[in-house]
Amino acid sequence: MRTPSIFPIAPTRLDAEALARPLNLAQSVWLDAVAPRVSTAIEGDDGRAGEHYRSALERLAQRRDEALALSLRLPFCAVHCLCCERPVHAGEPSHVIDTYVDDLCAEIETVAEVAGRGRDVLQLVLGGGSATELDDSQLARLMTTLQRQWRLPADAVFVAECDPRRADGARLALLRGLGFRAVTFGVLDLDTEVQCAIGRCQSGALIDDVCDLARASGIAIVNLDLMIGLPRQTEHGWRRTLERVLAMAPDRITLARYRHRPWQAPVQQLIDVDDLPDTATIHALAQCAGSMLRAAGYRWIGADHFVLEGDELSQALDAGRLRRNLVGYTGQPPSPVLGFGAGAVSDIDGDLYWNEPLLPNWRAGVRGGDLPIVHARCPSEVERRRRRAIEQLMCALELPVEHARGGLEEAYAQLARRAAEGMVRALDDRIIVTDKGRAALDHLCAEFGVPARG
Repeated sequence: MRTPSIFPIAPTRLDAEALARPLNLAQSVWLDAVAPRVSTAIEGDDGRAGEHYRSALERLAQRRDEALALSLRLPFCAVHCLCCERPVHAGEPSHVIDTYVDDLCAEIETVAEVAGRGRDVLQLVLGGGSATELDDSQLARLMTTLQRQWRLPADAVFVAECDPRRADGARLALLRGLGFRAVTFGVLDLDTEVQCAIGRCQSGALIDDVCDLARASGIAIVNLDLMIGLPRQTEHGWRRTLERVLAMAPDRITLARYRHRPWQAPVQQLIDVDDLPDTATIHALAQCAGSMLRAAGYRWIGADHFVLEGDELSQALDAGRLRRNLVGYTGQPPSPVLGFGAGAVSDIDGDLYWNEPLLPNWRAGVRGGDLPIVHARCPSEVERRRRRAIEQLMCALELPVEHARGGLEEAYAQLARRAAEGMVRALDDRIIVTDKGRAALDHLCAEFGVPARG
C-alpha cells in the first residue's frame, strides 16, 4: 500500500470551471477565453446540459470522417504539491485508481456509442494528475478501450503527463508501446529551498536519468515543466535551474506561472505568502528564462512554450498551421475535443461542456449510463469571433485588424492602447505583441475577451 500524502487536503466544492482549470498558464488562459461569461449557460441539475451534450455528439456522429482530440483526466498524484491548483487525490491505493479506470472506460464507451466509433484520434493527452500513478494493467486497459472505439494512428500525438519520481524504464517503455511518443515531466524548480517550500523534492540527477530513460524507450518528445513565481525563488537560484535544465537538452520546455489562489486550491494555504517573490522579481525571472532559452536555440511559442527550431510546433508556426485547443498547441487541423473523467472539458463546434468535477457525482452519472455533464456554454457568433482572435494572439502573437470587424472593434482599440506600456506595437493593419507583452499574454487575452459594453 502506498504511503498517503503528508498533505492530505481534500478538494472543496468549487464550480466546475475552477476544478477543470489546468495548471498550465496557456491552458488556463485558453479555457477562460473560450468560455465568456456572457454566453448562454446551461446547468446540469435538470439534465439540460447533458441533453445538449448528447445532441452535439449525435451531430458529430453524422460527420464520420472527422477526427478527434481526446483529453483523459487522471486526478491522482503521489503527493499533492503545495503550489498545485488541480483537484488531485494524493496517495490513493491501487484499488481506488482501478475503480476510476473502470468508470473512465465506461464513460468512453458511452460517448463512443453516441458519437460514432471508428474515427481517427489525432491528439490525446493523459493528464490532470500523473499517468505514472496507474499501473501497467490499468494503462493497458484504458488504451485498449480507446482502441476498441476509435483508430489510434501511429503518427498521432499522444502525450502522457508523468511524475519523474514515479517513472522508471519499464513504465516509459510501456507508454511508448501504447502509442505515446511524448511525455511531460513536472520539474518546476531544482533549487532545494524552493522545493522544500512547495513540498516537492527531486534532484537534478533524477531528472537527468528519467530523461535518458524516456529517450532510450523511444519517446520522441521530452517536455519539462518549469514554473516561475514560486516561494523562495531568486534570480540566482533560477538561473542555476535553467542552466541545469538546458544541460539535459529537453525537446520542449513549458514555463508556467504560479497563481496563489488558496480560495480555489486549498492546498496553497500551506504556502507562506511572505516567501513569494514580488512582481519585479517575477518579471526578472521571466526575462531571464526567455533570454537564456532563446540563446540556447529554443523558439518561444505563445506565452509559455519553448521548442527547438526543428520541432513540429515550430514548423506549424512557420506554415501558419499552429493552433491552440483545450489540450494544447497543435499543428493538426481543427477537430472536436472530447474530455473524459471527473472535471474534464469537451469542445464540440465551439460549444463547451464540463463534466461533473466531484468524483462521487461523476461516478454516479457514469454508472447510471448518463453523460456526466454539469455545465454547458454556447457562445454567440461574436464570441466565436472573439475566440478566434484570442487564438490568433496566442499562436501568432499578432492580431490583424480584420479580426476586429463585426463587434470586436472596441476590444481591438483597447488592446492597441497597451502600446503606451510597451505591451504591444500598434501598426496600421495589425497589433503585434512585444516580448514584454508576451510575459503578460494571459492578461492581454483576458482583456481582449471582455465584450464591448453599451
